[in-house]
Amino acid sequence: MELVVLYPHLKNQVIAKSLLYKHKITWVKAGDRIPDTPLLVVAGGDGTINYAVNNISLEKTKLLIIPLGRGNVLANALNIHLKFPFDIINKKSREIQAPLLEVNGKLAVMGAGVGEGSKIMYYANPYSQLGISSYFVTGFRTIPFCMPLQIKVNGILYTDLLTIELSLWGTSSWGLPLTNLPSSRGPFLILVKGFPFLTALSFLTGHLPEWEGVTTLEGKEFLLESDEDIMAHIDGEAFITKKLESKLSDKRVTILAF
Repeated sequence: MELVVLYPHLKNQVIAKSLLYKHKITWVKAGDRIPDTPLLVVAGGDGTINYAVNNISLEKTKLLIIPLGRGNVLANALNIHLKFPFDIINKKSREIQAPLLEVNGKLAVMGAGVGEGSKIMYYANPYSQLGISSYFVTGFRTIPFCMPLQIKVNGILYTDLLTIELSLWGTSSWGLPLTNLPSSRGPFLILVKGFPFLTALSFLTGHLPEWEGVTTLEGKEFLLESDEDIMAHIDGEAFITKKLESKLSDKRVTILAF
């Protein structure tokens, strides 16, 4: 069976080749044009899936995820795990209609944010082949330059914020909950105050949802506005903006899981 495989860099291509050794493969690197295909294998994380959903026909193409990214939030949320060998011939699959966000006119599979979390992603992206460790290493670069944020959320001003994260699934890269709200699917907007080191420590020990510096808002639409240019991200892709406008999209992406 011939497959079209989307990958972000050489390391993922090598791993995917070893997992899909029974199949003939057409390779497509993230950033290149994705050919028309009924099934696209995504050998990467949320950023690579994000590139896929923004560059395919969602009505005609289904995704098969090989979770090889740093975070794999979507794969974890959908209970999709790495298997070896990854042989899809004669295997029964289940179809998942996964929801999507629309952020600044772009589809997102995981979420978006502004502030220190976005800065960490910006510094970490050139070292993405190092995996999750790239976040830890580059996270220290943001601490000396941490400035409190003054952000309007749906017209209400919030001050002294460290970071704001919009999450469709309410979980982080490691499956840790970002919110203690009972719903497992958002969108959730998590506003975090405090010092970077203490926040990171709370986050890594899984205490962030209960921490007094965290406020969680739930809703289908959020408008974040700043008077100053701030670092933001959509599914890990960092950029500078003064506005982040998000809503729950009426579009869905079909994902196959075995």
